[in-house]
Amino acid sequence: MSTCLPSRILEQAQGRPARHVVSVSGGKDSTATYLLALEQTGGDFDAVFADTGNEHEATYEYVARLHERTGGPKVQTVKADFLRELARKRAWLESGKATSRAMNPWTEERVQEVLAAGLEPSGVPFLDLCVSRGMFPCRSRAFCSRYLKRFALWYQFQSPLTDKELHIVSWQGIRAEESARRSCYPMWELSPDSELLTIYRPLMGWSVEDVAAMHRRHGIKLNPLYGMGFSRVGCMPCIQSNKQDIRLIARLFPEHIAKIRKWERIVRISSRSGQATFFHQDTAGSNVPVGIDEVVRWSMTRRGGKQFDMLACAAPPTSEVCIYAGGLCE
Repeated sequence: MSTCLPSRILEQAQGRPARHVVSVSGGKDSTATYLLALEQTGGDFDAVFADTGNEHEATYEYVARLHERTGGPKVQTVKADFLRELARKRAWLESGKATSRAMNPWTEERVQEVLAAGLEPSGVPFLDLCVSRGMFPCRSRAFCSRYLKRFALWYQFQSPLTDKELHIVSWQGIRAEESARRSCYPMWELSPDSELLTIYRPLMGWSVEDVAAMHRRHGIKLNPLYGMGFSRVGCMPCIQSNKQDIRLIARLFPEHIAKIRKWERIVRISSRSGQATFFHQDTAGSNVPVGIDEVVRWSMTRRGGKQFDMLACAAPPTSEVCIYAGGLCE
């Protein structure tokens, strides 16, 4: 793994002063990216966390204290706001255009139910985004990352810097071995948002062992959620959470399942069809959308979803085995 700041950063800046901005999520890869930036810039960078409103408390704490544990810059927070989108949806429904459109018109009954609900912002970005769209994101339409992270980061943090004629180098903790889709990402990419913004993915060729080695070099432990057995850290749950992570959330943090149950009711009211589920309809092997409780029941089954796994249904152990070796979990 390289620890030298590439000269291409200066080339991309096109003679303008460069400002490094590291995206931090609280996961192992973004933390390794933060540590790499600390080594390569001497701490002369900004770190930003996009708060979706759907994170676990341990992640908020981990991000908030990262600078204390590393000696690096304090992570700043951006948070998307959907006040205008919700107001626009209300005005559209009140105008009568929803019931008169040719394709998939709304019924008058559905319009009145949505208007009666108020369409007022909750202050939770993820929930307000879903209410404004009348649906949850899914694998084929994962609009959550775009609106809650990319756009929030650009409009609230990066764009004001480009207004000062700074060239932004946006560091992202993405590795090629994570998935086939991510393996196609270039290490360097000019952002579609501005010619003054270059996306830099320094971990593209790294393995998970490289990530662990970076943590060890700085004496930094992983987000404690990894030590509980979670394979990914981010939204809790994420629309792409696997069976094991859903099971663990239900066992260890049932309040987050209750949160999704409540959100499903709220988003369902705001949808054209009156149906909305957090997880995609085929998550539990079903042909129809299934709610969070059905998905949790499925997570307690063995492969095939037919037979309950007695070990999965047992009470959680007092301590889980960290999925990443080396004593990095708290």
